[in-house]
Amino acid sequence: MKYYALKLEDENKIVESWDEAKKIISEQHVLKHKSFSTLEECEAFFNGTVYVEEVDGDKAYIDGSYNDKTQEYSFGGVLICNGKEYHFKKKFSPDEYSPLRNVAGEIRGAGFIINKAISLNMKKIHIFYDYLGIEKWYTGEWKANSLVSTRYQEFAMNAKTKIDVIFHKIKSHTNDYYNDMADKLAKEALNLR
Repeated sequence: MKYYALKLEDENKIVESWDEAKKIISEQHVLKHKSFSTLEECEAFFNGTVYVEEVDGDKAYIDGSYNDKTQEYSFGGVLICNGKEYHFKKKFSPDEYSPLRNVAGEIRGAGFIINKAISLNMKKIHIFYDYLGIEKWYTGEWKANSLVSTRYQEFAMNAKTKIDVIFHKIKSHTNDYYNDMADKLAKEALNLR
């Protein structure tokens, strides 16, 4: 189900159909509108905050970065396991992944975190990310058309036999504490901050 959050001049409205949202947009002065999957996301939108889905169990946040001058890329990651935080960052020299820029780091970061979770004998992990390919190539929803995505899908086929990965898409640069931390770690790996 989808919900449509509409910010009007003097009130906020949530409707459950696009037809109803379009009618309001055409008849009233709507400052902003956006669709969401949950009512909680709509409320966060109205409050100017970010809704991050609460999950039980172990979770991780990943992000990637890229240095235009050196063509190096990196990832930053935060793993939260049994109430403890682990921070990771790694820089990669230019290679066949480099043309994907920061996406290369995100893919490498996802693989690293999943391998780390497997090495810690986790059976399930929630991964929060901001680039959709991290999930779609892993699940096979997107066809692998490059060397990098093909390798990632091969990795996924093996990993799926060892761990259940639940993906959560979050919007980048929206003041989510752990996503911002992963971004900061990725930039630190490249000495960009």
